[in-house]
Amino acid sequence: MLRFIFLLLLLFPCLLLADTYVGEQGAAQMQGNFFTDFWGFFETDVPNFIDRFWSYITVWAVKFYFEMKLESIKFAWFIAKEILESFQVGSQIASAANALPNDVKAALVDCRFFDGLNIYLNALVTRFILRII
Repeated sequence: MLRFIFLLLLLFPCLLLADTYVGEQGAAQMQGNFFTDFWGFFETDVPNFIDRFWSYITVWAVKFYFEMKLESIKFAWFIAKEILESFQVGSQIASAANALPNDVKAALVDCRFFDGLNIYLNALVTRFILRII
């Protein structure tokens, strides 16, 4: 039923409410409407199209830029993690901590100094890799 109503509205010609131009005054009105529409196309439609086009391109470029930044950060962290694992930074920090006296080691463990040092070294290596990339 809905399809029939849509087809009826689409194909029924008396629903089209267009201007009728009669006589010389109608011909002049038709030419005036033509030039007004023609001028309006170049004055409003084309600039609006250009604005929408450049805004679309700008949004796409910004999204692409941030996606590439995110992927490069993921890649840099992967490389930094591999470097840290190959140099065994965590085990070297643990062996250096074991060389300390027990009371100093306990104080530094309570302050979470070694965890902070590990995070700091991870950040340094990641920053170094990001500067390369």
